[in-house]
Amino acid sequence: MSKIITYIIDFLARFPVSQLGIVHYGSIIDAPNSAKLVIIPVFPELEISSLPEIPFQLLDGTPILFGEQKVERKNGVIIVYADIIASSFFLLSRYEEILKPEGRDIHGRFLAKNSIVFQQGFGTRPLVDEYGLLFRKWLREAGVVVPAEKRGFSKIYLTHDVDVPFRFERLSTVFKQYVKNVINYNYTSSPLKKFFNEQYDDNYTFPRIIEYDKTLRESLHDIPVESIYFMITAGSFINRKYYNIFSQKINRLINSLNVSGAKIGLHVSYEAGIKPEKIIYEAKRLKDKLGIASIVSRHHFLQWREPQDVVFMEQAGITDDFTLSYADCVGFRVGTCHPYRFINPRTKELTNVTIHSLEIMECTLDRYMNLDYINALEKCKEIINQVHIHHGELVLLWHNTEFLGLNYQESLYEAVLEYIKSVS
Repeated sequence: MSKIITYIIDFLARFPVSQLGIVHYGSIIDAPNSAKLVIIPVFPELEISSLPEIPFQLLDGTPILFGEQKVERKNGVIIVYADIIASSFFLLSRYEEILKPEGRDIHGRFLAKNSIVFQQGFGTRPLVDEYGLLFRKWLREAGVVVPAEKRGFSKIYLTHDVDVPFRFERLSTVFKQYVKNVINYNYTSSPLKKFFNEQYDDNYTFPRIIEYDKTLRESLHDIPVESIYFMITAGSFINRKYYNIFSQKINRLINSLNVSGAKIGLHVSYEAGIKPEKIIYEAKRLKDKLGIASIVSRHHFLQWREPQDVVFMEQAGITDDFTLSYADCVGFRVGTCHPYRFINPRTKELTNVTIHSLEIMECTLDRYMNLDYINALEKCKEIINQVHIHHGELVLLWHNTEFLGLNYQESLYEAVLEYIKSVS
């Protein structure tokens, strides 16, 4: 557990302050003479009775999940009774989700409406990053030289889940559409052209997406912008009509994405979300396809469940994951917009999988939050501004099937990218 505490302390400080011996997480009596900042622990056990009490206490406007809103200064030592270490552990480890299995929907996803932080109205604020601001302020007061705060984006990830790359991937779909056209519209033209040439397929919106992403990347010279397309490699092809990752159509798609400078990631199947041991096989298929040793991932349907998912992800050679967001509300599920090594709340061990918080998924805005275009854009700006304040990573998700002109999502994507340019 000491490794976890040290990791969180350094994560909040944004530099290895633990090596200096000036921060003590423990009682005042046990503090070494070198300690300049003492944080009194209220570290919870993994049981339902140890969930944070509500309403949260506020310290300088920041909600504290464990401890008291009290800071003392005695004999040159700052004593903090607000346990920002335990509060950070609670958020980063997704501790709450293990304790409240009833908070999941039919897909096994823990929902924002069942999160104690979102229920208290703080889900659109990266609380762990706010704890970092408090922590660094106390360090400066204690005479520690702390790097100056930065604003802006440390990195921008434009991610796209490729659930249905082609509408007419199968001849059966072509035949059904032909019959439908004849019966409903007296239209006898065959959609075979869309089957044989994916460039004409309705779902093949990738050239437009590539152009949008390229425009942002070329506009932001000092900020790294990376595009990632998450692709499904296995699963129940009968039930969910997944595509064949080794087909010629997918080969051509991957080649065009590679030429654009994008990265290909693993979209863990719905079935592997239920049985995480399947992740190893699915990851191997993608690694074999791409000829690489390690990959990044996101779960289909955002099906992040118990922490044993990460055990299999590590075994599969997955280094980074972009799943952690709530399906029903945009915001900060893990309390931070900075990448961090996932903490297993059961074993209290650091894993080797780096978590990148997904802040905005497009379909959350209209399908779950029921926002119109104007309010969806304002909500996106609110989240983007928070990431900008904390110099964090901005991670967006827009599916290729949301560029079909059936809703406001393509216009929203374009407006969001323009807003990013304006504040960068």
